[in-house]
Parts: sequence; C-alpha cells; structure tokens
Amino acid sequence: MATRLVTCYVAVCDLCGTSQHGEDYTPHLDTPAEAVQYVTNSGDEHSGWTLTPTGLLVCDQRRDTTHEDAHATAGKRMGHDAMTVHFT
Repeated sequence: MATRLVTCYVAVCDLCGTSQHGEDYTPHLDTPAEAVQYVTNSGDEHSGWTLTPTGLLVCDQRRDTTHEDAHATAGKRMGHDAMTVHFT
C-alpha cells in the first residue's frame, strides 16, 4: 500500500483551542493564511470566526465573556440566542 505524508493547516482558536468549524468538520488548507481566510470569510459578514486587530483568531463555537469580548474588539457582538455574530 502506497502512502505519503501530507502537511496541511487548520485554523485554531487562540482562546479555547478548538479547530472545528461550524459544519462539524475541520477544513485542511495549504497555507496558514488560507486557513484563517476560510474560517473568517463565512460569506455572511454577521457570523464566523474573528481575526481581532491584535491578531487573535477567535472561534464562534463558544459562548463566554472572553470570546464575546474578543469579537467585540473587532466590532462584532455575539448574540445570546444563536451562534450568530452581529455588527454593532
């Protein structure tokens, strides 16, 4: 059986360490920049992961003050009823 080592990159939340994306899978990409772009560019400007002005990558999978504050520094507000991020 033939095998080969394949190196890929996944986005990891700087606050909680999760790498899971909202669709219950972890996308594997060719570069660190592609991984960050994938999770922060959800196609909906009101949801998705956040890259803060200080360079922290923050997931939208957790509901706690630390995550909410990090999203707020980027101009987003986490809703309390759904996993949706809203611009303020």
